Amino acid sequence: MKYNKMKHAICFLLTIAICLPIIIMAGCNGGESGDKKSAPEAFYDAVVESQSRLDIIADAIYTNWYNAIYKDMFGKSIDLAIASALSSNSENVDFIESNEVEIQSLYKKARDSEFKDEVKDVMNAYSDYYEFVINVSGSFNSYSSSKETLKKELANALKHLSMEL
Repeated sequence: MKYNKMKHAICFLLTIAICLPIIIMAGCNGGESGDKKSAPEAFYDAVVESQSRLDIIADAIYTNWYNAIYKDMFGKSIDLAIASALSSNSENVDFIESNEVEIQSLYKKARDSEFKDEVKDVMNAYSDYYEFVINVSGSFNSYSSSKETLKKELANALKHLSMEL
């Protein structure tokens, strides 16, 4: 009987000896790298998520518009071509529009950080690209030339911010 109690005590102490460092390390790592990101990091991540979806939509609009003009698709209707591209990407459009509120909120926090210049550059480039993709206007030639320019401006601004983070 005394042997069983000692065996249980040793098992208990071994369990504590094994689990306690794991618990302590988990607590320490959570505080250092943490799940909580700084405002500029969260802002960066939110913009990157929307950027990839904006790229998909911009490319779909370009393709449909091109097909309407040069391949006699969509009954040659530019409006129908654009509407079709937006409709077929409705999940991306919905995500971008709902993410817009978060991006605006994070921007207000991030612009007061040490990365305010980089954050401002990202926000300006993002806003231009967002408006360009979501509120399509102009001619096919202006759309096709602006698409790549605005894409690159946002990518460059994000790259500069990521290098500072």
